[in-house]
Amino acid sequence: MTAPRLRVYFIAEVHVEEKRGGVGWLGFIVILLLILLGAWLYAGWQSSQRVFPQGVTIAGLSTAGMTRDQALAMLQEVYAQPITVYYEDRPILLVPEMVELLLDVPATTANLEQVLLAQEGLQGFIEYAIQTLGRRETPSQDIRPVLTYSRERIDAFLRRTAQQFDHPPLDPVPLPEADTFRPAQHGTALDVEASLAPLIAALLSPTNREVHLVVHTEPARPASMEVLRDALDAKLESFTGIASIFVKNLDTGQELCYNCNIAFSGVSLLKIPIILQRYRQLDAAPDAETQALINAALTESDNAAANLILQQIGAGNPYTGALQVTDFVRQLGLESTFLAAPYDLKEGVPLPNFSTPANSQTAFNTEPDPYIQTTALEMGLLMEGLGQCAEGVGMLRLIFPREITPAECEDILSLMEHNQVTELLEAGMPPGVPVAHKNGWTGQTHADVALAATPNGRVVIAAFLYQPEWLVWEESAPLFADLGRLTYRFFNGETE
Repeated sequence: MTAPRLRVYFIAEVHVEEKRGGVGWLGFIVILLLILLGAWLYAGWQSSQRVFPQGVTIAGLSTAGMTRDQALAMLQEVYAQPITVYYEDRPILLVPEMVELLLDVPATTANLEQVLLAQEGLQGFIEYAIQTLGRRETPSQDIRPVLTYSRERIDAFLRRTAQQFDHPPLDPVPLPEADTFRPAQHGTALDVEASLAPLIAALLSPTNREVHLVVHTEPARPASMEVLRDALDAKLESFTGIASIFVKNLDTGQELCYNCNIAFSGVSLLKIPIILQRYRQLDAAPDAETQALINAALTESDNAAANLILQQIGAGNPYTGALQVTDFVRQLGLESTFLAAPYDLKEGVPLPNFSTPANSQTAFNTEPDPYIQTTALEMGLLMEGLGQCAEGVGMLRLIFPREITPAECEDILSLMEHNQVTELLEAGMPPGVPVAHKNGWTGQTHADVALAATPNGRVVIAAFLYQPEWLVWEESAPLFADLGRLTYRFFNGETE
């Protein structure tokens, strides 16, 4: 019975020894792994002490993975670059050397070293291990570089900039060869005190290397009409005849009289007061026959149509109608405008004796037709009245409030916008600008009066050109277009 017991005991002893051996191996493996992990962490920690970790920046620039020397080199390169200083939209390059901007390498190095030193020692290793094993991000940290600069040189730079670019409001300047003007410019003044802080901030920033200086502006003054006069003088310099021009911006009230009180033959421009006088007589819209005559007189400049309207005005007598038109313009205060006979029907009519302020002057002689005369000024004022009447105001509405209506004035202007002659003042306007105009001419005199609805105001232009013996169309038409272009660009700039 004893032998079996001994056998069982022996087997149990063997199993206990095997179990102890397995536990030893497991412990050995665990210890080995811990040693390897520690060695790996230590090696990584040792390597990390030479470079900056993720999350560390210097003045906003990432230094991740850089050594101290690499970070310094990056800063020196960045701060060696010029900054762009803007005076309004004018860029100015400011080189760091101009203001003695320098990176203080020893002081900046000391700041960098503080971050690297924090990674050393047992505490540094423990933090490194925790962050690595826990996959935690390194807390963000921004290092400030140390820079020096000359405040005196910065002040001097701002003063020089002000001296170079500050200016009072500038008037437009004629550019005759281009038929345009250098636009009026607002005045500018650099605020040196307010610009100082943003300029220094841009100098010290490695990322934002541009700055907009604080510039105060003074609105441009209303352009002097003398500027337009100078431009017209230059344009008419080679014209050997007599030029007379009246210009007015109805919205601003600015006006120019360029020999505008000289007597000229009234030509077909007098068809405007003829139509207005006919509308005065009508208590309702024109009948079909009268409307056709009005259309022909204004869009085709048909003399026969105008004479038939004069016949209607004079109750069958066109000569009486002509005198009624003269009375009409005199009521408007147009003392140098008259019509003594219908168009092309002067034979047998006694020479009229109309003495006016315009034909009484002796400085200029355009050989005006003794039967039909006007001036650029009075045609311009009549066109102004017509444009204002369409809006319910002006001299036509004031003097004839019941006889001439805004709708009638609008109808007249609308027809004048369809004038078939487009080579004169209208030719100088950009496409799409509404231009109501009436032209007329004889062998010696060419004329055009227009109301243009420009972006910067409704502009009236009345222009007459006279050349003794004969005025060549090929010379006058381009000159009219130039006058229209100059006037438009004076008020609106070069928009084509």
